Amino acid sequence: MADDLHPRYQRAHDAWRTHGETCEPCRSEQHCPVGIPLYQQLADLQDAYLRRLRTRKETR
Repeated sequence: MADDLHPRYQRAHDAWRTHGETCEPCRSEQHCPVGIPLYQQLADLQDAYLRRLRTRKETR
């Protein structure tokens, strides 16, 4: 799972950005029912990715 973390994070970012381009509630941070899980997935993957980067930095 760790090996595909960055591509999954990038796909989640792309999905969120694409959705936000056409969704007024999500652009104003009042997430719609479709945007809520997209945003949560992006946030979760971002946290995991940053956590992995910090872990790698600490072990060097």
